[in-house]
Amino acid sequence: MGLRDMLLAIREYPAAHAELETARFELRQAQQALERSEQDCESLSIKMNEQDSYIDFLVHKSNAFRDALAEFCIKLSTPEELKRFYDTISPSMDAQGFTLYRMAQDLTGIDVPSFFPYEDNRGLFEVMDGHQLMGWLTAVHFQAVDWEIIPGTCYEAAALREVDTTTPEYQAFEKQLYTKVLERIGFQDVLAPNQDVSVIGDKTTELKLYSRLCGELRKQEHDDPRPLDGGDLVEFQAEILRKIGGDPTLKDESRGLMAWFDGSDAVNKKVVSLFPSVEVINGELYGVAVCKISGTLSPGELKELKEYCQSQYNDAWGEDFVQRPQNTERGNLYVSFYADNSTSILTKEEMELSRTPNRSQHQLKRGGDAR
Repeated sequence: MGLRDMLLAIREYPAAHAELETARFELRQAQQALERSEQDCESLSIKMNEQDSYIDFLVHKSNAFRDALAEFCIKLSTPEELKRFYDTISPSMDAQGFTLYRMAQDLTGIDVPSFFPYEDNRGLFEVMDGHQLMGWLTAVHFQAVDWEIIPGTCYEAAALREVDTTTPEYQAFEKQLYTKVLERIGFQDVLAPNQDVSVIGDKTTELKLYSRLCGELRKQEHDDPRPLDGGDLVEFQAEILRKIGGDPTLKDESRGLMAWFDGSDAVNKKVVSLFPSVEVINGELYGVAVCKISGTLSPGELKELKEYCQSQYNDAWGEDFVQRPQNTERGNLYVSFYADNSTSILTKEEMELSRTPNRSQHQLKRGGDAR
């Protein structure tokens, strides 16, 4: 090293020494921070082990309570027992009621906001919890809604009527709903085994008969129609249910369409009531005849009931849907509850066994004998 380099190094030494001291200070700080982090990590590890032990204790305790419930408590079977059990556990397990509401959606295919566009646009449902939404869902499902046109708009405001919770139909719905909710939450062990959730009392059951729908949409009366199949009609579910709910012939008859049945005495006695509705199944809207059955239908009696549904859909009650449109924002909607003569009216079990692609020809039958 020459004299010049030595002089340069001497001049730069103070600055280099200061940088070295700064680096040493930062290193000591980093080491201290690392030591504190290691201590925190060790403390958190101890707490985590304690929490794991406590969680194991709670799991064992929960299993013990479950076994005790299964051993000493009466199995839940009636709608009253199921609902009372749910009401007891819901403050901790379903405080907002959204599990209850979502299970009711799955059972009925009803999404409340889509059925009440006027109220939805006002933001009414955004502040509701699941328990509040259930009141609107059951009103739709049991056709306890009145509608009134809002002056100067194309909207209809809804007025909910009180749902009769004493009817066998409501009791069957409630039993099925709370059974599924308790299963979802994890209390399936307290349910009575092999329960048919459609049973009402000892002898009365709910039977649903499904049929394919088709329809037409016309912006104006003389416009060329746009054909609709079950998948297209899903978006019109609310309008169709609204028209069914507003049918005065159904409102005034406790037996629904069975009030006009003129077939065998056996079927007339066993089928207590028959009310039409619609449900979404695998992305398609189906017509459904909701029947309350007393006793058991023989194969021949079931066939006769299906034929009666077909006659009602083609030439009687269903004629109103074919000939008189429902006004919607998209245009005038015509619907047929029996879209394809090559497809039978099916029970749920028959649908699952013989599900085929929708082959609807989109042809509406117009005319026929009045009811």
